[in-house]
Amino acid sequence: MNKKVNHLLGHHVTNAARNMHRTLQQNFKKGGYSITAEQWIVLVWLFDQDGRSQQELCDLTFKDKPGMTRILGNLEAAKLITRIGDPNDGRTKRVFLTRECKKMEERLLEIAEQTVAQATKGIPEKDVAFCREILNKIMNNLP
Repeated sequence: MNKKVNHLLGHHVTNAARNMHRTLQQNFKKGGYSITAEQWIVLVWLFDQDGRSQQELCDLTFKDKPGMTRILGNLEAAKLITRIGDPNDGRTKRVFLTRECKKMEERLLEIAEQTVAQATKGIPEKDVAFCREILNKIMNNLP
């Protein structure tokens, strides 16, 4: 490996994430699902709590508003989500999973878990947990 690049932590984190995202998308495709990694992140937050606002989803996924609008538009076109105006705030759109998407949740989560298992094969669980802890600390240290 290039010695000048070897010390760049962000480079390693980015490459690991890209590889995991690529593998996740491939695994979804093998399972018959046309879902991208960035769409998956949004769906996971909606599986956790349906009816989040678009702004909440932006904040949770670190996406800007135009990027989130594009992701949600694609999910809506695929009939996986629907956007409904908030009755208490006309400026806010709430995002809800469709019945079709809710039926897919369990299988999609299985595929995602299998992908994580594939990525962490041969790595003790305590090391994976430590890696998550360190990455969370890095995220909390940055604005």
